[in-house]
Amino acid sequence: MAREEQQNKSLAAKAAWPLLVLTAALQAYSGLSSVAYLFMGVLNPASGLGGWTAATMGGLQSVAAVVAFVLAARRDLRGATLAVAGSVMLGWLSTLPSVVEQGLDFYGDDRVTPVYFVVSPLIAIVAATLAWRNLYPIAAALIVSAMTFVGILVVIAFAIVIAMYGF
Repeated sequence: MAREEQQNKSLAAKAAWPLLVLTAALQAYSGLSSVAYLFMGVLNPASGLGGWTAATMGGLQSVAAVVAFVLAARRDLRGATLAVAGSVMLGWLSTLPSVVEQGLDFYGDDRVTPVYFVVSPLIAIVAATLAWRNLYPIAAALIVSAMTFVGILVVIAFAIVIAMYGF
């Protein structure tokens, strides 16, 4: 018990909770934005079954993110990490119909999207495995929120560049 209290007071443990909650919030927003097409008058959000698949996965992604919020409020790091990893995987699954239809362009102008498409499920699977086995729950929480942390750093860097050089 004393070792567990010592682990929870580390800097990594203090950083894991806000990053996990922020990741869950962004996953909920992403899932709800996929579902919103159905309520904004767009009757056919994408061609065929793919549009409904994206909307359904978006709804499930939001549900998983809300579960992550509830588990984070109960201070269940393992459960919240598993729920966020599930939400990340559902978000990835919602992109599959468009990737099947249009393919991935690894040589195009946007090189971030294919990398995100490949790295996102790997991060979710590694984090879920670490959390499920309960070996390194803090590392699992930090791994599952790594994409969010990188996104925050990119936004900060962009803001600094805009502040220095202007638009």
